[in-house]
Amino acid sequence: MALAKNGAEIPLLPKTEQTLFTRENQQLILRAVFNVSTSIIGAGIMSVPATLKVLGVIPAFVLIILVALLVDISVEFMLRLTYRGESKTYAALMNESFGKIGSVAVQICIMITNLGCLIMYLIIIGDVLSGQGEHLGVLQEWLGIHWWNSRNFAILFIVLFVMLPLVLYRRIGQ
Repeated sequence: MALAKNGAEIPLLPKTEQTLFTRENQQLILRAVFNVSTSIIGAGIMSVPATLKVLGVIPAFVLIILVALLVDISVEFMLRLTYRGESKTYAALMNESFGKIGSVAVQICIMITNLGCLIMYLIIIGDVLSGQGEHLGVLQEWLGIHWWNSRNFAILFIVLFVMLPLVLYRRIGQ
């Protein structure tokens, strides 16, 4: 039971199954599951081989366990410190717990994480499209070796004509 502002207890889940399994709620749940799954599978799995190569098996395994513990602590922290359950974003949750400084800090951390993921994806896209060293990329195998098939031009093209239009949407679901 959660506590409201006036001290009344509010159930965390609805009492009837009808309100929980409405069409809107099912779509929201499916979207959330899909977003979390693609985030975990996409960014997380792609970084594991590089971590193993750089650190070695045992230190990489220890690092993965450490990150898992930090995730567990973070989720528990978020669940315990949400006062009324009204916050719908990480920034709002931190604002409830730590005020404006916490909200700004978490927004900066999210921006840094997103920038790191973007750089990682651009490196992978550049490797696949243009290749490096012995491996010719997809563009060079299909179209031959030209200046417009280079790694830099391919990444610039992807950024300007694929990623930039996507990030200009106010809401990506529109």
